[in-house]
Amino acid sequence: MKINIGRALRTAWEMWRADWDLLLRVTGFFVFLPQFACSLLIPVAPMMPEGQPDKAAVRTWLEAFTGWFGAYGPWLFGAELLTLFGSLVMLLLYLGNGRPALRDALADALRLFPRYFLAALLVSLPAGLFMLPAIGVVLVLPSLYLLGRLLLSGAVIVAEQPVGVVAALQRSVRLTRGNGVVMMAISGLLLFGGQLVALPFAVAGRTMGGAPMANPVAAALLDAMAAATLTVTLTAGILVRIALYREALALNRGT
Repeated sequence: MKINIGRALRTAWEMWRADWDLLLRVTGFFVFLPQFACSLLIPVAPMMPEGQPDKAAVRTWLEAFTGWFGAYGPWLFGAELLTLFGSLVMLLLYLGNGRPALRDALADALRLFPRYFLAALLVSLPAGLFMLPAIGVVLVLPSLYLLGRLLLSGAVIVAEQPVGVVAALQRSVRLTRGNGVVMMAISGLLLFGGQLVALPFAVAGRTMGGAPMANPVAAALLDAMAAATLTVTLTAGILVRIALYREALALNRGT
């Protein structure tokens, strides 16, 4: 049986309309602020020389990049952890036992976060496959397909606790059986959609921020717009996952 994608999208929209103030409080703190701070305060990573650079140019770039990553990598990692924690809080608000209040959802998120983080790390591996040099293009569709089949793992960890990481991944595969192509398309949209929408603001903000005569206020506003776009799309992605999990669960009662 096929997951009713249209109904899932309508459910996600209804959740947003009913709870947008609560959702903005969660994502504003855990998603928008970290992303905005990184865009505003962390300089652009050194770019690798174009063309076919000699060994000296590559060595110079590698030293510059290593220094940049050593200085700013922990801050970027911390921002991603906060964003991931915010997504877990949202899942708990809708799929936790008895629709917990925000305070209870935050407490439960602290308990579940190690397991959720490990699952998110494993689920993200397929997305990294098609970024590999030379073979990445060949792996785009298989990677997105696998990503789609594992898309409901986080929802499973929250809704069906206690459940282990591997069991959650297996459960997601079972729940999406027969809907692989649709889930592949959704995973691609969720993976690239927000980044593509935010890209013009991010590029413009970074360009203005690095220009000597640019208006820093305008650059900061563009960075804020990029962070806001990512925040909205991530929120939409979590709500879609919740709705898809509920649809898949209804189709797989007893499995």
